[in-house]
Amino acid sequence: MAWTNLAILGVGGLLVSIPVLLHLLMQPKPQILDFPALRFLKERNVVNQTRMRFRHLLLLLLRCLLIALVALALAGPMVASADFGNWVTMGGIGFLGLILAVVFLANWFSSNRNSLLLGIVGAILALVMCFGAWSAYQLFSTEGGGAILGDSGAPVAAIIVMDSSPTMEYQLQNQARFEEAKETADWLINQLPSDSQVCVAATDNDIPFFSVDVSAAKRRVETLEVSYNADSIGNTLAKAIPLLEKNPLERKEVYVVTDLTRKGWATDTQEPALTRLSKDESVSIFVIDVGVADPSNFSLGRIELSDSRITSNGELTIRSSVARLGEAAQRTIRLKIEKQDLTRPVVRDGKSLLPESFWEQTTLVDIRQDSTTEFSFKFSDNLATGTYHGVVEVVGADGLAVDDQKYFSFEVSQPWQTLVVHPSDVNPQFLLSCISPSSAALNGQAAFVCKVIEQHELKSIDNLKDFQAVFLLDPKPLQPAQWESLAQFADNGGGVGIFLGHNASSRGVADTSFKSESAQKVLGGELTFPYRRPDGDLFLSPQNLDHSIFTILRKIKEDVPWNRFPVYLHWGLEPATGDENFPTQTVLQFGNLNPAILERKIGNGLSMVMTTPITDPARPKGRSTWNDLTLVDPPPWVAYYLTSQIANHLVQADANFLNLQVGQIGSFRNDLKYFPETYQVFSPDLDKPPANVTTVKRAISYRFVNRPGHYRFRGAFDGPILRGFSANLAPQATDLTRVQPEDIDRVLGAGRYQLATDKDVIERQQGTARRGQEFYPLIMMLMFVALALEYLVSNLFYRS
Repeated sequence: MAWTNLAILGVGGLLVSIPVLLHLLMQPKPQILDFPALRFLKERNVVNQTRMRFRHLLLLLLRCLLIALVALALAGPMVASADFGNWVTMGGIGFLGLILAVVFLANWFSSNRNSLLLGIVGAILALVMCFGAWSAYQLFSTEGGGAILGDSGAPVAAIIVMDSSPTMEYQLQNQARFEEAKETADWLINQLPSDSQVCVAATDNDIPFFSVDVSAAKRRVETLEVSYNADSIGNTLAKAIPLLEKNPLERKEVYVVTDLTRKGWATDTQEPALTRLSKDESVSIFVIDVGVADPSNFSLGRIELSDSRITSNGELTIRSSVARLGEAAQRTIRLKIEKQDLTRPVVRDGKSLLPESFWEQTTLVDIRQDSTTEFSFKFSDNLATGTYHGVVEVVGADGLAVDDQKYFSFEVSQPWQTLVVHPSDVNPQFLLSCISPSSAALNGQAAFVCKVIEQHELKSIDNLKDFQAVFLLDPKPLQPAQWESLAQFADNGGGVGIFLGHNASSRGVADTSFKSESAQKVLGGELTFPYRRPDGDLFLSPQNLDHSIFTILRKIKEDVPWNRFPVYLHWGLEPATGDENFPTQTVLQFGNLNPAILERKIGNGLSMVMTTPITDPARPKGRSTWNDLTLVDPPPWVAYYLTSQIANHLVQADANFLNLQVGQIGSFRNDLKYFPETYQVFSPDLDKPPANVTTVKRAISYRFVNRPGHYRFRGAFDGPILRGFSANLAPQATDLTRVQPEDIDRVLGAGRYQLATDKDVIERQQGTARRGQEFYPLIMMLMFVALALEYLVSNLFYRS
């Protein structure tokens, strides 16, 4: 225990002696009276004197206690341990109850019992007992942390963790939560004792550091901005804790200023630094809530495009959803797509100017309470080739505006030139119906223009660079030079699709042509032998649907009838491993866990291999059929979907860069034969001047994708060249769900922090943390009770 004014305690001890001296000095001296007539009263007189002496001693005790309590209150006792402080508090309440009980019992057993005094003291005793029970529940049902005792003006080493995640942009009473957080942090810094050291650590992935002085810390707070790629509070604090541990100042405090939304406290592992903090009771931890207990919000879901690239007169479908947190409402959703303007973006008079003409569509959406509603737009026009940017937005005011807009980009190009190669005994019609239907080809809307040749004609194709994709349907053995040509085609950015079947077999195993090193480079592994399941109990069986070719199937994954399309034969293919330059992944498996579709990255392009064909007839002559994927009944929609998505993926694999998530790296191919070497980059932050990027290894990479919006690349190559991509926040980045206490406990430790919502509470908690737990309120209560008892005893004891 420590004392704020220890000298007053000594003075109070001296003052306690005054009632004792007055009691002894003011007692009347006995006089000897020889009065025989009253001798029979002597026995009664002795009894009365004993009773009066007890009453005088009780009154003396109350007066001494009153003076002692005044001195004790002025001395300011306090303790660092919350548990010890709780016991002291309960002891004080118990002592008060004991005094009241003594007064009550003394009056109860008195021969001239005073009913009024008995009633008053009894009522006060009952109230004290109830208060003691309530205090015990309040004190011991809440765990508390320790504090360092000492001078409250001693300097402090403080870490202020600022939650700078996107949810901090939520508006309440025309003020963003982040602005209130900055005001609170500024106030906290002003509250710190002089010569304190402050580290302002925001969740913006910056490296934490102690500011030079308090003024520098305040400037750091002023310059903070919301981070759209924010780290978690736990990770941010873990980076700052080693700085606090090395700081020489004895007193240490941690403040976390946050809106207490769930995403900021998500953690999979407990950092060692956080474990040390949770065990170090000398560090005071405060969690300051600037959030909203019951928020309401509209938020758009992920944008899904039917294709990232379309032809000039093709159709684009844009799908998304809008979620409502709060009561049911109706909102207008607007689609805006920029019209191509080769003169913009451009910098004029120090300002970045963007295109101002748009195609627009709107739809009205009813959203039930705390639910999600899906919607879609269809867009088509006679578009010039190039990159286009669009946005889907919720029209109207909202608490959190950052998730009311979702951005997307797509490219318009000429139809993809495709080479389809098949042996004479293989019919390519199914593939052609999937990627270039005759109806679409006739009206010029087909995304693929297919050149179909038999396999023996492949030797006559001098340059595969004229095509964006090459498909080999159940190919026969190829020459090593042909495998090398396919590998080189993929390395230059082309897509190779191979559907293996019976023609790859030689005496029941894979032909040696398919086992050569050049063949394995394209196939992504070593072809072994056919697996046979003649009973028809083997099907395609996806373990997950994460790959982009399953975009639509993800929504209906429970309804896909895989078991209606049995596979009787498929090739075994051992995926190549350990080659970082040519990574291979299994996209789809069979029920026996063997690969059904493999993908291999080869330079700037890729290959995809399906280990069972899509060209087998129902009853082939002289051999068994390999599968029922393309049977007419039931309709072969699963095979149709997979084939068309494989084709789209092969020609659009590099189009994935068009729509990114904040924090990813924007990278795309940049062939200097067709594109400029250098671009100006206009980011969504138009206050910043455009940056310059240069082609490296036939590609452009841009690492500063740090906020949602459109990233526009402008260059010149026989005229203006406009490229670019869009970035959006991850859905969880704007999740306003409030965190649960156990999630905070997981990061900071149960009972190790104090939660505050306003400055008054913070000041009280700071005082307790810096000076220890004080007992002034309890002592004052004891003093007033003692004063009341002294008054009652001195005035009512002598009524008879």
